[in-house]
Amino acid sequence: MKVLKTIIGWVLPLAILGAAVSGFVTLGGPKVPPRKDKEPPRAVPVRTSPIERQATGIDLEVDGVVVPLREVTLAAEVPGHVLRKTEACNEGHVVTKGTVLFEIDPRDFELDVDRLEKERVQAGLAIEEVDEELVQNASSTDLARRQVELARREVARLGGLKAGKIVTESEHDRSLRDELTAANSLSVLEGQKRVLSKRRTRLLEAQSLAETMLEKAKLDLSRTKISSPVDGIVVEDNVEQDSFVAKGAPLVTIEDTSATEVKTSLRMDEVARAWAGRNGTDGAHGFPEVPAKVVFVLGDRRYEWDGVLSRQEGRGLDEKTRTLSCLVRVPEPTKLRAFDRYGAVLPSLPPEAPRSLLRGMFVEVWLHVDVEQPLLSVPQESVRPTGDLFVMRDGRLTILRPRPFHAASGRIAFDEQESGLLSGDRVVVSQISNPREGMELTEAAK
Repeated sequence: MKVLKTIIGWVLPLAILGAAVSGFVTLGGPKVPPRKDKEPPRAVPVRTSPIERQATGIDLEVDGVVVPLREVTLAAEVPGHVLRKTEACNEGHVVTKGTVLFEIDPRDFELDVDRLEKERVQAGLAIEEVDEELVQNASSTDLARRQVELARREVARLGGLKAGKIVTESEHDRSLRDELTAANSLSVLEGQKRVLSKRRTRLLEAQSLAETMLEKAKLDLSRTKISSPVDGIVVEDNVEQDSFVAKGAPLVTIEDTSATEVKTSLRMDEVARAWAGRNGTDGAHGFPEVPAKVVFVLGDRRYEWDGVLSRQEGRGLDEKTRTLSCLVRVPEPTKLRAFDRYGAVLPSLPPEAPRSLLRGMFVEVWLHVDVEQPLLSVPQESVRPTGDLFVMRDGRLTILRPRPFHAASGRIAFDEQESGLLSGDRVVVSQISNPREGMELTEAAK
C-alpha cells in the first residue's frame, strides 16, 4: 500500500502537468502584439511675452510721509494789550500772505511818534536859529574887520604926526586903544562863529537822533498789527483777545503751504542709482535733483503730484534701518492729477479728491533715474523662483539666469550687455513641466 501511494503521489502530478501542456499546445500560445513606431516628441505650447527695451531709465518706488515745508511762529515784537484778534487766527483756518491776525493797542506808540515828530521839528527850528546867528555873525565879523583896518590906519597916521610933534602922545595912545578894542571885537565875533558852528553840529546830531528814534517809534507802531508772512494754515493759537503780551511772546504758528515736502528713506543701492543718474552734486553731502512723482491712493483712484528729490535730511544713514532719509519737494501741492482704477486720466477731479497734499499723508514716491547702460525688461512672472529665465529662441528653450538690475511696476530690468538676452527673444510666462535646455516650444493659441 505504501508503494502504491508513493507511485500515485509522483505520477499523478506529472500526468496533470502533461495534460496541461498538451492542452496549451493544442489551443495555441500567446499572440505577439504588433510593433508600433515611436512618434517624435511634440513641441510644448507655452505663453510668451516679448522683451522690451527700457530706454527711459528706471523708476524707484518707495514709501513716504508728507511733512510741512516749514512752520513759522509769530511772536509779539512789542509789548501791549491785545486789542483785536481776527477769526483767521483760529486753528485750522487757511490764511493768505498779508492777512491781519492780531492788533496790539497802538496808543502808546502813536504818542511816541507824535512826541518825536515834535522833537524833530524843534531840532530843525533850533538849527534855523543858529543859521540866522551865523549869518548875523558873518555880517558883524565883516564890519569888525573893516573897523580894525580903519583903526590900524589911524594908528599909523597918528604915529607919523606924533614924530612931527603935530599930535600929542595921548591922542596916539587913544588910537592904539581903539585898535585894540576893534581887534578884540573881531576876536569875540570869530569865537562866536566857532561856538555857533559847534552848536549847529550838535543840533544836527540831535535832529538825526530824533529822526532815528522817530523811525523806531514808527516801526514799533507798525508792529502793533501782526500779519501772516506766508500762505498757510494756522496749526497753533496761543493768545486770546484782551490778553497782555510781552515782547517775544509766541502768538500763533502757521504751516507754510506754498510748497510741501515728502520724507522718505532710500537704501544705499537706490541712493547709488540716484547719484549715478545725475551729475553736478554740490559737495560731499550734495544730492542730485531727481524727478519724482508723489502718489496717493484713495479707494480705487490714484492721485499724482510732480516733485523733485531735493536733498537729504541729516548727515548720514539711520543706524537701525541703514537707510538714508531724503526729502522730496513738491512745489505746487494743490496741482494734482487723478487716475481711475485702469490708469486713465480723469478729465476733472472727483468730489472726494484731496485738494492738496496734507500733513501726515502716507504716500508712494516714484523717482525716475537715468542710467547709462541699455536695459531690457521682462514681466515679473516670467522669472522663476530659482532666478531662471525661460527664453524661447528659434522655437527652442534656452535657460538663462541673468542678474536683475532693477524691479518696479511688475517688470524686472536686466543689463543688456550682461544678461545674455537678445532683443528678438520672447520669455516664457507659463509653467513648463520638466523643462530642459533645447526642448521644442511653440506659441500657445490664445
